[in-house]
Amino acid sequence: MNKNFGSQSGFSLIELMIAMSLSLLLILGIATVFSSLKNTSSYSQQLENTQEVLRFTNSTFSRAVHRADEMSGGSTLTLTFNLDNLDTDEKFIDCRGEEKGLNEKYTETYSLENDELICTTKIDSTSVEAFSAIGSNIEALSFSIVGELLKVTITPSIITNTVSSTNDEIKMMFALRQKILGLSN
Repeated sequence: MNKNFGSQSGFSLIELMIAMSLSLLLILGIATVFSSLKNTSSYSQQLENTQEVLRFTNSTFSRAVHRADEMSGGSTLTLTFNLDNLDTDEKFIDCRGEEKGLNEKYTETYSLENDELICTTKIDSTSVEAFSAIGSNIEALSFSIVGELLKVTITPSIITNTVSSTNDEIKMMFALRQKILGLSN
């Protein structure tokens, strides 16, 4: 029984350990790159969603403020509409997407609840309120009225969750069209 160990072929234990270590380093590098790409993709998607919320909010406020007869601000924004001054062929859509008729007076109130921009509509003072969320991922929201201008300051949640030393508020200004054009009483 003479065993000849020198004539065996294959890899030694040291060679296998080195190959496994190199493979592990390669897998860790690929996992790090994948994780980084996944985080970047997620952040990019959150920014896209935030931009869409801001575009929609801007469009909604612009349309509503330009047609409002009265407005009051603070932590909430209340717009009052008196639709008796519309042309007969003109249609008015409220913040919830519902069409309003002529000679109808109603209010829209915008507020922030649980990181969502909420629009509440109320027809006259006796009707039931209806609300809908028109924006999400909003950390802070404030309204201030200077003369006939409305200043809306929004801080999206996506911006507050990032590391940044700059002021991350988005400010929008809207003019009450009827007051500027002198159409109101």
